[in-house]
Amino acid sequence: VPAYVVGDTTSFSFPATGFQRGNHGGQDAFVAKIGADGSHLVYSTYLGGSADEHGAAIAVESGGTAYVSGSTLSTDFPVLNAAQAYNAGGQDAFVTRLSADGNSILFSTYLGGSGGTVMYPEIAQSIALDVQLNAYVAGVTSSTDFPTLNPLQGSLNGALDAFVTKFTSSGVKVYSTYLGGSSIDEANGIAVDAGGAAYVVGYTVSTDLPVIHAVQSANAGEFDAFLARLSPAGNVLQYLSY
Repeated sequence: VPAYVVGDTTSFSFPATGFQRGNHGGQDAFVAKIGADGSHLVYSTYLGGSADEHGAAIAVESGGTAYVSGSTLSTDFPVLNAAQAYNAGGQDAFVTRLSADGNSILFSTYLGGSGGTVMYPEIAQSIALDVQLNAYVAGVTSSTDFPTLNPLQGSLNGALDAFVTKFTSSGVKVYSTYLGGSSIDEANGIAVDAGGAAYVVGYTVSTDLPVIHAVQSANAGEFDAFLARLSPAGNVLQYLSY
């Protein structure tokens, strides 16, 4: 089984053979596929614009197309069939689907609002696929105008909230929601079951998360982990626990 890797590089001599063969800014994300025996590079590509990118997560379907998420400060990040074709301000999340040979993008989109800084970031930190190859991303946002759709939570409740967004395999947004309390909340992991329910994990400083069917119903001390399950439509919380 080949290995797929996502990360960051500031090099101008990174061994890129795929979609983007040059560094477009100070730090670009990269995506690489390494042969099953580990001895050779199947493909590798930069992914970025003229400012800094961060490649945070990757998921691969059985046909070999790779879904990548992270963050970008660029206004010229490569987009195609985009749900959001422009950077809404500062740092935005991004979601990109690469072809199986690494030579082209099938869709690529910004995902963010007018916030997003080093201290108050906007990053898609985890990505998962369901059996229909829909992509589910979870991360953190500081924007009051993060692009929601059919949301469980329609507005930013604290300085930082988690977010969960679902895209079809062609990049159409299905739902997008904030998830958080009145302090700091960040999602850094997501998984999806066969029915399309999304399981989201992260950490929180909030004492007012909307708990339901909770193993632990209250924050036991400044930073707690949280676990949430969203309905397949993304607008109902099936459980949430500190």
